[in-house]
Amino acid sequence: MNLAELSIKRPIFISCLVILMIVLGLMSYKKMPVDQFPDVTFPVVAVTVMYPGASPVDVERSISKPIEDEVSSLPGLETVSSYNYDSLGTIIIKFKLGVDIKESEQQVRNRIANIRNKLPDDVQEPIIRRFDPADQPIVMIAVNSELDPATLYDIANEQIKPLFERLKDVGLVSIVGGRKKEIQILVDKNKLQDRQLSMVQIAKRIEDTSKDIPIGKYETDKNETVYRTVGEFGSLEQIRDVSVNFIGSDRPVKLGEVAQVKESLAKAQRFSSIDGKNALFLQVYKQSGANTVAVADLVKEQVAYVNTFLKEKKIDAEAKVVRDGAVPIRLNVADVKETIFIGIALCILVVFFFLGSAKSTFITGLALPNSLLGGFILMYAMGFSLNIMTLIALSLAVGLLIDDAIVVRENIFRHLEMGKDPKTAAIEGTKEVALAVVATTLVVIAVFGPIAFVPGIIGQFFKQFGLTVVFTMIISLWDAFTVAPMLSAYMVTKKDHEKKKDNFVNRMLAAFDRFQTKLEDVYEAALHWTLGHRKTVLGIAVSFFLVATIGGGAFVKKTFLPAADTGEFTVSIEAPVGTSLNGTLTFAKKMEAEIKALPQVRVVALTVGSTSYESNKADFYVSLKPAKERKGYSTTDVKEIVRKLTEPYKKDAIIAVGDYDIGGGGQKPLNLYIVGDNLDELSKYTLELQKKIQAIPGLVDVDTNFRGGKPEFHVVFNRERSEALGISTVTAGAELRYRTEGALPAVYRQNGIEYDIRLKFPDSEMNLKQEFGSTFVPNSNFNMIPLNRVAKAEDALGYSQINRQNKGRFIAITANLGPGGQLGTITTEIERLLANEMKPPLGMSYKFEGQAQDFKDLIGNMLVAMGLGVLFIYLVLASLYESFVTPFTILLALPLGISGAFVGLVIFNLSIDIFSIIGLILLMGVVAKNSILLVDYTKHLMNDGLEMNKAIVKASRTRLRPIVMTSLALIAGMIPIAIGVTELGTQRQSMGVAIISGILSSTLLTLLVVPAAFGYIEGFRSWSTRIVRKVQGNPELVKDVLITSNGHSETVDASK
Repeated sequence: MNLAELSIKRPIFISCLVILMIVLGLMSYKKMPVDQFPDVTFPVVAVTVMYPGASPVDVERSISKPIEDEVSSLPGLETVSSYNYDSLGTIIIKFKLGVDIKESEQQVRNRIANIRNKLPDDVQEPIIRRFDPADQPIVMIAVNSELDPATLYDIANEQIKPLFERLKDVGLVSIVGGRKKEIQILVDKNKLQDRQLSMVQIAKRIEDTSKDIPIGKYETDKNETVYRTVGEFGSLEQIRDVSVNFIGSDRPVKLGEVAQVKESLAKAQRFSSIDGKNALFLQVYKQSGANTVAVADLVKEQVAYVNTFLKEKKIDAEAKVVRDGAVPIRLNVADVKETIFIGIALCILVVFFFLGSAKSTFITGLALPNSLLGGFILMYAMGFSLNIMTLIALSLAVGLLIDDAIVVRENIFRHLEMGKDPKTAAIEGTKEVALAVVATTLVVIAVFGPIAFVPGIIGQFFKQFGLTVVFTMIISLWDAFTVAPMLSAYMVTKKDHEKKKDNFVNRMLAAFDRFQTKLEDVYEAALHWTLGHRKTVLGIAVSFFLVATIGGGAFVKKTFLPAADTGEFTVSIEAPVGTSLNGTLTFAKKMEAEIKALPQVRVVALTVGSTSYESNKADFYVSLKPAKERKGYSTTDVKEIVRKLTEPYKKDAIIAVGDYDIGGGGQKPLNLYIVGDNLDELSKYTLELQKKIQAIPGLVDVDTNFRGGKPEFHVVFNRERSEALGISTVTAGAELRYRTEGALPAVYRQNGIEYDIRLKFPDSEMNLKQEFGSTFVPNSNFNMIPLNRVAKAEDALGYSQINRQNKGRFIAITANLGPGGQLGTITTEIERLLANEMKPPLGMSYKFEGQAQDFKDLIGNMLVAMGLGVLFIYLVLASLYESFVTPFTILLALPLGISGAFVGLVIFNLSIDIFSIIGLILLMGVVAKNSILLVDYTKHLMNDGLEMNKAIVKASRTRLRPIVMTSLALIAGMIPIAIGVTELGTQRQSMGVAIISGILSSTLLTLLVVPAAFGYIEGFRSWSTRIVRKVQGNPELVKDVLITSNGHSETVDASK
């Protein structure tokens, strides 16, 4: 008893299974998290080290190189990169996929602990953490107020921030902008010198007298007492009373005698504003694995509560959501859902027209919700989320899931038309196409299965995509063999096929039925001509393939990710090196007003000062109004307007307009690393190459991350004089740093809030270059020695940033894509440039990073996946048909679909990208399915004794309707994608167009090419069979097919 017979004999059992699947499917769908992308593990550990006052060269030499050397022997290491700035070094340690990142992180911690004592004493404790996409803020909140900066910062930090931190699944809340209060100790330089005191001594005394020290504990039989000293400052007066010198003085010198102690504002490191008004930003991060949409919703609800809280407390401040990271997720999910629902409706409409029966349409269409809900159960069990990749998989599956049910139901329908009763028609109709249905489903699984195992980060993104298609196809196969025959046996009666009432719908269906009959007649005539002109048909097919593939491949655009109408973008500013924070702010404010004045703009958020403490950098986050309110302007259009608007400012700064980077990092699409050791030679070559790349069409904002010519002031010690006077360069260096940057020797707590205590000179006396002649440094006996006695001053030029990868230095050339810019085409042009006129000198090399490398990896991995797909299809078919030759007839149709896709992309001016490649993979399965339906029934008829040409004609005519139905159903499902129903949907148009054009070309050609090629391949199979049997000495007469010169077949004796 097969599955169809079981379902017909036990309909209640099958119905209960379906109901259970529906219930569990809905529950699984409700419980699945919603996110932008699949949860991907990045095998990366980042190490951040603060080295106050150090230049990029110092950070590279003293921080990055020692750490690089120490971690370079870690197992599973792929690359070590470092980025060295003023006072800051970041080392990025990337491991190979499959490495236990938790263990690797611990190994990095252990290695750095081993060399901690070799790093400079005044280096802050290294911050070591794993990189995670969850490290990017999901919500940005602005807090506006007319309060003074210190009060606003305290309110945000102590009252508002905790309200968000306590929310479920919130991992971190950070503050950007604002100015914190601090206790400043302003030292009088003359009084310091009169008393022979140094900044190093004062800092040490403050540190030693301001700590609570645990002493120990005392235990008795009954209790335990903990002892500790209490040394923290309780008032500013206590700070003033600190004795700072006991040596060489009749009485101790108190700090208040040589310095002014007062409350003040910390030096501004970053400045922020929203729509031109001063503000500070709260950035909310979710915990790893948490539901982005759910967390964002909680945060937005809390913003409303915060505003109520502020009003109740009579605090003049307001919180406002600037960016909601869940918005693009919701839009993407809504877009794909809409695409799926429209696709389902169109698919069912196609089925209704072909079958002409509401009941048959219902039975066939039921496969869609059943398969989708069953797929949700498996997706939830695997820990998948509803993300852009799984939703795209479901939207593609809409056209595939109904195929099995169409083939089964259409064949049952045909048997009913023969006059059989419903149960017999259901059993025999299902049995007749069982092998073909299994084969077509296994073919789709063979195509999408390998995608789930593509290596690399891209493979992790595609894993959920491939498996989602596989899961839904498995459920659809079960549905086709159980629900479809069961409902066909019990829901359909002979009355359904009697003459129907005369109304508009039935007249329309009758007309469509006559059209089908006419189409079958035309197709049969074309088949007869084809079988008489096989070589001509095959020649035309080969010519089409060559012209379409070679020509289309040459003209089609190539990029990694098409532009999307996201409604947000960024504008970055880099003023000349050495520009102060206020100077950068003044410059940025001019642009801010002009950008905000654009009618399409909703919010402009400005941040001055980068995370690496570069005062000459600023960034705008620009959020646009909803698409409907922009009067036809897309995000790309507005970006171009802003790019033109900022053109006059580019004479004074480097300005780039780019996409908002969801993954963080702020990388431009084009990243080209030029690697070498000599920074001067590297910079010279890179600047020449940059000029050449700027001339390539489609690129804008071409820049490098090399910034030479940064003014530096060097203090060069005379070694002999220093030794003679007892000067230590370490102590002297600390003294000079405290005089120019200040020191943070302790903290001060007030009302439960912790403030830094900053020891420094007045701002007017912190310019070492101007004060060089009146500056003193301590010797080993604490005597103060004039600096100009042991050192000389030199002006020099340095670097603002030094980058390294795998122990070599590199300079990156970066660029954004302009209108019509295609990353793949541009990358090819740059590679041609590097291979010829701009070939790197000896000792230099290049490599692409970011999207450029991702595109290369995508193409390489997808070619491997497609190759494996073809191999698996062949193996599946060879196993099912017990023949190594027959599968080639089916595989012949694969190139025809690819060729048609290239033609469609060229006609509609779309690109080969991540989405169209998904479409090409789908085509492989669809084209093979149509060929299987033809070949399987042809062989079935031949096995029943029908002559080959007659079998081809009968099988092709019989299978025309299910082939056209399945093809049109899939096309109908892809129409919403190809049109781009919403602003975000336009990003996936290439996928829909590739699939539709590929299906059209492959269906039209498959219906003629496969019958034309079938005779030749069957003839080869017969010939090879005879050869094998002759070798085996088998005299048995076998009815093998031999193709004669006139295109007909005859039976031969296998023993001859």
